[in-house]
Amino acid sequence: MKKIQLFLMISSVAALFVSCGPTKNDAIKYNDALIAIQKSLSPAYNAFINQIDGHNKDSLKLSYASFCSKAKSCLDECTALKAFGGSTEYKDAALDYFKTINTMADNEGKQIMDIALMDKEKITDKEVDAMKTASSKFDTESARVLQKVGEAQVVFSTKWKFAIAKD
Repeated sequence: MKKIQLFLMISSVAALFVSCGPTKNDAIKYNDALIAIQKSLSPAYNAFINQIDGHNKDSLKLSYASFCSKAKSCLDECTALKAFGGSTEYKDAALDYFKTINTMADNEGKQIMDIALMDKEKITDKEVDAMKTASSKFDTESARVLQKVGEAQVVFSTKWKFAIAKD
């Protein structure tokens, strides 16, 4: 009889620990996972931006393809993450960021690349204006959705009571 009571008591305590849900440390790991996905996009993004001068057309094509591929894989990684603690606001903001980056890579990024690949002598003011417009939209929209991710991160870290490390 004492063995059964001991077993029930241990089982109750174990169930209590299992049913508590995610912890602060789990929240930090979730946050770090989202940030790692975001940071993994930076090298491909920067490589593309650095090749826009059009001096090396093959490198521009390769860096654009790499950027598009990485943006897609980051979106897939973020999509695969589960909701955390019954809430999706932080993940949703990150998804919006990656969806926006993917859309802009396909549209504005392609437009920028196509113009940069043109012979310098054949680029008209119309193309220069189109490139400036596409670049401006790219900068504005990526900053807008990145700010939303930052705001969602602050709410998430406040809820789970951890500080956001500044790089």
